[in-house]
Amino acid sequence: MNKSFSKMSENELLDYCLGLYKANGIGELAYPQLKKHKTLYFNLYSHGLKQKEVISRLGLVDEYRSFKENLPGRWSWIRIVQAAQVIAEQEGVLPPAGWFQGNGHGSLIQAVYYLGHTWEDVRDAVGDFSGSSFVESRNGMRWRSHPEASMSNFLYARGIEHKRGKRYPVEYAEHSDAKYAYFDLHFIAKDNVWVDVEIWGDKPNGHAEEKYQSKRQQKESFNVGNPNFLGIHFSDCFDELVLTKILSPHIGVIKPFQFDKPTDQLIHTTHWSNADELLAYCRHFVSTMPDGAFPTEEWLRKRGKWKHRDGETYNTLSIYIKTWLGGIRNLRKLLDQGHVSTATWDEASATGAYRQFFVEHGMTPSQARHLYRKRDSSISAEVAKYAANISHAVEVYAGGAKTVNQKLGIDVKKITR
Repeated sequence: MNKSFSKMSENELLDYCLGLYKANGIGELAYPQLKKHKTLYFNLYSHGLKQKEVISRLGLVDEYRSFKENLPGRWSWIRIVQAAQVIAEQEGVLPPAGWFQGNGHGSLIQAVYYLGHTWEDVRDAVGDFSGSSFVESRNGMRWRSHPEASMSNFLYARGIEHKRGKRYPVEYAEHSDAKYAYFDLHFIAKDNVWVDVEIWGDKPNGHAEEKYQSKRQQKESFNVGNPNFLGIHFSDCFDELVLTKILSPHIGVIKPFQFDKPTDQLIHTTHWSNADELLAYCRHFVSTMPDGAFPTEEWLRKRGKWKHRDGETYNTLSIYIKTWLGGIRNLRKLLDQGHVSTATWDEASATGAYRQFFVEHGMTPSQARHLYRKRDSSISAEVAKYAANISHAVEVYAGGAKTVNQKLGIDVKKITR
């Protein structure tokens, strides 16, 4: 084409770009390629045509998205799911998204949202344990997100009737770019009126930020005249005290009284759904520990005497245990390992229990556990469990089995059966 870009009209510039596409494929419309054509991009930009707008105007959005997903080194949706499946197999369950962020997989999380998906989509695709992209609350209702499920649990535990969000009135389309929208949740207030709830998120990591902000503003504008509308930030749905204050004008202050599981009273109601998943992960985690007991926070975070231990650091797991399960001490109660608590053992009690076990069984706790793992019928599951508890206590409080054996004069010999 002889005509210079500066003299082309908007449509002529778009036709030129279409010609590049037809001649060399979708890759020619990538930003670096457009920049190679001297003043082409400058003149496109002067007409208000950024690269994304060019793609959109030419009707090539889907093809360009597919092109970007399959670039070497890029995350595609298939690659994300495959990577998540590998992690799920390694960890026993698919960890929360925060675990991926804290364990060197941040780019995977960013790619999920960049490609227009959610973490619930990942769970649904991996599929082994969630069964769907919904999060189930304690009453069996299924929700689109964890914050919604947390609020449902809060209301259920207090006997407050609630239901999944219904569609906005048809008039909403007149105030919005969207043809329709849904509330997140509805609950019955103390004056017997249904309250319409929207749970607001944060900026979605750069993905569709402008679209999200516009959508929220449109919803807020539509609900200005709705006296029964309530907007809540998603993080407030996880905080028992904050949610109590927010909802008190509508339902009063009610202590939870409806518990379905033995562990429910030990966990904040807003944490139930998250805690169920995390507790399952912790049960798997403890099964990988040599002594069968859940370790201390210092062990998880490689601090104090455990600073130089082998293996990885579990900082994120420690944080989630504090957030959702009330800390290590409470987790041990949930795992029926309350006896491993720091309040139970010290050097003297651990050493005494070790000696007593040796006197009663004629072997050390470690030897008993070894026989149990070999399916020796002389060692019951109860004895093996107690041996594991003592081994853990000795390791933490008394310098380890070798030190205690020397202190007690125990000559460890190989047991043959």
